[in-house]
Amino acid sequence: MINQLNNNAISHTGHCAQQDTEPHFFENSAFFKNGENVYIQLSTEFPEFVGIEHKHQFVEIVYILSGSAVHTVGGREYHVKCGDITIINSGVTHKFTSDINSDENFVTYDLMFSPDFFGAGDIEMGEFEALKNNFLFHSLFPMDAGSQPDMHISGGGYSDYGEIFTRIYHEYNRKERGFIQIIRAYIIELIIKLFRNIEQTEEIVLPPDKLDSITSAAKYIEGNYTSKLSIDDIASRAFLSPDYFRKLFKKVTGSSVTSFQQKLRIDEACRLLSTTDVPIKDICVSIGYNDMAAFYQIFKKITGKTPNEYRKNQ
Repeated sequence: MINQLNNNAISHTGHCAQQDTEPHFFENSAFFKNGENVYIQLSTEFPEFVGIEHKHQFVEIVYILSGSAVHTVGGREYHVKCGDITIINSGVTHKFTSDINSDENFVTYDLMFSPDFFGAGDIEMGEFEALKNNFLFHSLFPMDAGSQPDMHISGGGYSDYGEIFTRIYHEYNRKERGFIQIIRAYIIELIIKLFRNIEQTEEIVLPPDKLDSITSAAKYIEGNYTSKLSIDDIASRAFLSPDYFRKLFKKVTGSSVTSFQQKLRIDEACRLLSTTDVPIKDICVSIGYNDMAAFYQIFKKITGKTPNEYRKNQ
């Protein structure tokens, strides 16, 4: 794929230019023409902002075509390399600083589009439904842009990402009949594949506020552990899909959502058994169980004793 680039692209050094005090702000009109709401370029075609802090009105998906760099965004830095994808939300100040020690020049595909590039029909596609409560969805279709600055996805093993970007790039530059519709289809393909990989891999660097959202979700469960909680509801509070929320919750807390809630309930049951004479059936109901058999089963699984045995040993 690198060999397909022209000589000007390969000769780009990617060195940083002098940085302005205030980051440059790009409005949609800086790139989008004729009402297209989408644009793609090679970084070599606009080198003056490589290494310069800037922000933009649109969403940007950057594919690292060659070389490596440091991406500075939201007060933090992380390393990006060939094959990686970074999604930058609108209004977020960031910059890529190329790695001068890399054997390859730093070259990227920069794909830009506004949320209204997709119509309601595109978003309501059955395969697209799963994205509605996912962080990636909210990055691409901002509802709370300030809390989701970017996402970095390691591209190791996903060479088809680059192929999709190349197809988008060629369609945009050829501008043949129906090219916008084809580009829209390619971007939807890209987003769905990104989402699939999010569900399957740990190689994702999430902003600190996403980890904070898991902590907040845990606190929410702690405050409502006696209630019947919906995973969908809790996950939506964290702006994550239910499946990915379960995975990330276990990674952060060390337990599943169900086990976390059960532990809270049984801990309270143990406290009541130790410090009060409240009947066991009333304790069962007070901590959120309507089924005594289920309560006894879970209590013994966690404590190794039945509620009666536990109370007698106190």
